[in-house]
Amino acid sequence: MKLLFLIENNEPHSTGGGYYAIFKFAEFLAKRGHDILIYAVHDYQWIIEKPNLRIYYRPSVYHKNRVMRKFDKLLDYGCDRILLTKLIDEFSPDWIFGVLKESAIKAVQLGKQFNIRVANFIYECPNWLRTIYGQELYDQQNKGYTRKLWEMTRVAYLESDILFPNSTLSKIFNQDWLGIETINAPIYPGIDPLQMAFEQPDYSDKNKSVLYVGRLAKEKNVHHLIEAWKLMPKDISLHIVGDGPEKRRLQEQSIHLPHVTFHGFVSDEQLWTLFKSSKMLVCPSNFEGFGMPPMQSLYFGKPCLVSDIPIFHSIYGNYVDYYEVGNIDQLVSGVQKILNNEAYMEEKGQAGRLYILENFTWELAAENIETSLLKFNSLIK
Repeated sequence: MKLLFLIENNEPHSTGGGYYAIFKFAEFLAKRGHDILIYAVHDYQWIIEKPNLRIYYRPSVYHKNRVMRKFDKLLDYGCDRILLTKLIDEFSPDWIFGVLKESAIKAVQLGKQFNIRVANFIYECPNWLRTIYGQELYDQQNKGYTRKLWEMTRVAYLESDILFPNSTLSKIFNQDWLGIETINAPIYPGIDPLQMAFEQPDYSDKNKSVLYVGRLAKEKNVHHLIEAWKLMPKDISLHIVGDGPEKRRLQEQSIHLPHVTFHGFVSDEQLWTLFKSSKMLVCPSNFEGFGMPPMQSLYFGKPCLVSDIPIFHSIYGNYVDYYEVGNIDQLVSGVQKILNNEAYMEEKGQAGRLYILENFTWELAAENIETSLLKFNSLIK
């Protein structure tokens, strides 16, 4: 099949796991022999081109302010009219894939224009966000254009041929929001053992390095980690990987903490090295659409301490440890409990690794996407 992926990764969250996953889905569908064309915005070096995997990055400007955002919207519109339509004419895809909001809307519009089937990857939705943040805070954060965008997204989802959620929770909340039952089984993100060389951890090593991976945004609660490390013994180091709007404030907050290190945005190879050199992962977020870092950490045999939120329970169950969101004392004691118990680290790390290998690989995800597309094609013939 010929598959076109539209990835609007030009928003503040665009370096996150959700967009990363779409690139990897495309890569592994290409490995299964399909012809793939990706039309995206920014190149984060997540995958490389191959004979049957082409990537086109449209011209863009970063959204530093409202004026630049509007200018990029005009640039996006021009590229769609001139470049994207030409690419579609030349490539003649069997399916167009969108993700989340902007590209989901665009995928449906193009699907109608060129009479092409549309599949959209869906994550969070208003019903889920309202449950997490409460009605009052949700209304404050989702008004004006944001609310209109969600309304347009809902229409696009309802007009899609297939909807791929990334978790059972995503499926449940989107079914309620859309008022339909015909949403596909979840397509989980994954790992690739060939690209993520595994080394058996030495749980007796006296190194006490803790890793955080994710955006530096308010909802990720990285500031809770900084507060916790003010109480943490100095031999327990924290390595923060990622970038985002809270970076400067977090660096200022940790200015007198020499055992806290910021690494910024890193390549996959650098990230795998950091996982290998760490003893465990912490994830303090109060909301995640999936939460890929625990999956990656467990693959490397490293235990995880995560916030006590529903998505982590639904994905990782008892393979990770939990603490109450915002409870700094529990966070501190939870980290020390894991680091000070060699046998416990090995038990959780090894059991978690087997769980990930059996359930979360990019190869399995690509196979499940392919199966769903072929099943749909057979039903409409």
